[in-house]
Amino acid sequence: MDAIEYAARELRFPWPIRSESLSLENGFGRRCGSPLVSRVDYPPFSRSTRDGYALRSGDVAGASDTSPVFLRVGGEIPMGAEVHLSLEGGECVAVHTGGMIPRGADAVVMLEDTVRTGNWLEVRKSLQSGENVIFKGEEIAFGSEILAVGEMLDYRNVGVLATLGSSFFDALDLKIGILSTGDEIVPADTLDLPAGKVRDANACFLEFLLARHGFPARRLGIVPDRKEALEESVLEGLEENDVLLVSGGSSVSTRDHCSEILENLPEPGLLVRGVNMSPGKPLLIAGSLARKRLVLGLPGHPLSCSIVAITVLLPLLHRLIGSKEAPLKSSFASLSSDVIGKAGVEEFVPALMVAGKARPVPGKSGYVGVLREARGLIRLTETEETRRAGDTVEVLEW
Repeated sequence: MDAIEYAARELRFPWPIRSESLSLENGFGRRCGSPLVSRVDYPPFSRSTRDGYALRSGDVAGASDTSPVFLRVGGEIPMGAEVHLSLEGGECVAVHTGGMIPRGADAVVMLEDTVRTGNWLEVRKSLQSGENVIFKGEEIAFGSEILAVGEMLDYRNVGVLATLGSSFFDALDLKIGILSTGDEIVPADTLDLPAGKVRDANACFLEFLLARHGFPARRLGIVPDRKEALEESVLEGLEENDVLLVSGGSSVSTRDHCSEILENLPEPGLLVRGVNMSPGKPLLIAGSLARKRLVLGLPGHPLSCSIVAITVLLPLLHRLIGSKEAPLKSSFASLSSDVIGKAGVEEFVPALMVAGKARPVPGKSGYVGVLREARGLIRLTETEETRRAGDTVEVLEW
């Protein structure tokens, strides 16, 4: 967290980000670029939430089974029809669930609390104003914010936009590039794997992780472990992208090359060289204020790269766009088995939540499939060592 806050402060987040207008059909999973406010009230008219009779609540004060109130039935309001009548005292009208209620009515009595005889209704229950009614603009008022900057459009809120007639919205157009490095790395679609080579898992992981969190990214290819080639690719990537992720080679020389290149970026340049965390210590964070560019040098080992992306990259991106949303949910759970830790370093252990308990899913930094089972990360602070089954630990869930 110190590294995240330091980088965000030095780079003066949030940054102004371009937006593009997208239809709801094309906007799933994208983040809002400017506040979206309602141009209408919702509901657009006062409506009933029950089948029954719209009435004045004051007319049925004190009504009960033993002391009913009689009202004159003034007709029935068809579903989907506009109502022009105004309710008079001592009068009621039949309404259906979701139907418009007339002016003057402020409550709806349910059918089961009434007995109708001809044009007279026997009401056997008193009502409060607003009972079984949603008033015009009660849920969403004209001019109120329905999507905040940085909020992601998904199944939870798309119905609101559709209901309000907001068929387009401004989506953040934050350009993110993913650059893979290493002489041992070959494209993921390589069929016949040469000896000593590994397929590029990190770029695929980063692309999918970011897409899930509303940050579209694209892969820029693989660069060999040579300083000149890496520098050229980094500078080229920064021309076209606001954020550049360099999934680093495993050799010390490659990390040194990347560090030197980032040091030479316009101010402030390299901000963080290594974080006291495990896995993921070789993390680099850099940026340029003048050009509004953010660069992260991520570890090459798949598990290390994944954990750094989840715990550092996502929070940084949220700060960059000015989102108040937390990408991970912090909670506490008891351990179902021991976790072997060491003091002096902040550790993150993949975990599976079973019956409310955290079950560690241990793995080495070079493992690639640990997160397939995990649903969160157990976080051990620098002062925590081995934790035993039954102990309470912090869990970052996704």
